Amino acid sequence: MNNSKMSSIIFRILFLVTLPLINIIHTALNNYRGNVHILRTHLDLIIPFEKIFIIPYLLWFFYFVSVLVYFAFVDRKNYFRLLFSIILGNFICHIIYYFYPTTVPRPDVMGNDIFSYLVRLTYASDNPFNCFPSVHVLNALLASMYLFNYAKKAAVKYFSVIAFVLITLSTLFVKQHYVLDAVASSIIGVSMYVLFTSDYIWNTQSFKRMAYLLVPGFAKKYYVK
Repeated sequence: MNNSKMSSIIFRILFLVTLPLINIIHTALNNYRGNVHILRTHLDLIIPFEKIFIIPYLLWFFYFVSVLVYFAFVDRKNYFRLLFSIILGNFICHIIYYFYPTTVPRPDVMGNDIFSYLVRLTYASDNPFNCFPSVHVLNALLASMYLFNYAKKAAVKYFSVIAFVLITLSTLFVKQHYVLDAVASSIIGVSMYVLFTSDYIWNTQSFKRMAYLLVPGFAKKYYVK
């Protein structure tokens, strides 16, 4: 790999700094602000608490960031499309958090096993707000859709589906989200995918101007074609 190509890859990866910035906004909104809503359905009452699902829940961040880094190396266009999808999708989620705060009551977690410990640690580090829609489901869905449609090997396609399903189920089984949280984020995720993978939309001048606002001027020619 020549120096020019490596420099372009490093440049793309630097845009991942937007993810911690999103987390700052998430943390600021993740607190009790009065008049919070509980979107529990009958299905949520049936779904049991299963602490073992804390494993896919915690692997969520590693999964979608790994997919982003993978695309940074192999496909510039899909990398930026996926990244912009995540940024805009998360922005929409946080607007909803601000105007329509929700919460999910959590169970008491007993036991000294590793799974119980990880659940308690997760609960302690993440307030039970910012639930509707689920960012966990949104980011996992977007990463899986891009990976599924890019991959040539069936094994990778199966992996992307399994990863999404496990992460989505984990949000329900560890009682971090309700079913409606997952449904809403799936709608947003599919909408973002359609928006950012449409060549017609992507090639319009207004959309390019928006993309160029996110990408410094000196990189227009080389990184967002």
